[in-house]
Order: sequence, then structure tokens, then C-alpha cells
Amino acid sequence: MINVLNLDTGATWGFLAETPYEAMEKLRYTLNLQHEDPNAKINKTESGRCLYMDHSGNTWAVVNK
Repeated sequence: MINVLNLDTGATWGFLAETPYEAMEKLRYTLNLQHEDPNAKINKTESGRCLYMDHSGNTWAVVNK
């Protein structure tokens, strides 16, 4: 289980995934079912320590292990 954090609201969603990137892909899919955001793209911080995505005005992040 990998938890992804909404940096704006503090909400977390957990996904059964083997990698943080896979968890972010599942998050994007799930959020797009509710509200399609064609600009939602998974990004990596410069250090590579975290993955993040802006979706419909909210920023979601996960530690990239």
C-alpha cells in the first residue's frame, strides 16, 4: 500500500502498487473518473525524492523510494 498525499487538503489516498509511480498513475486514473484533467502530468522533483501531480487545482505528492 502506497499513500498519496493531497498537499492542499491533507487528504490521503492509498493504492495497492509496487512503485510510487504506479500509485500516482492509479491516482490520476481515479481522479480522471471523477473529473477529467487532460493536463494532469506526473512530475518528479529536481532531487527525485518526490513525485507530484497537479490535478484540477490540487497538488498530490508521494515520496519516491
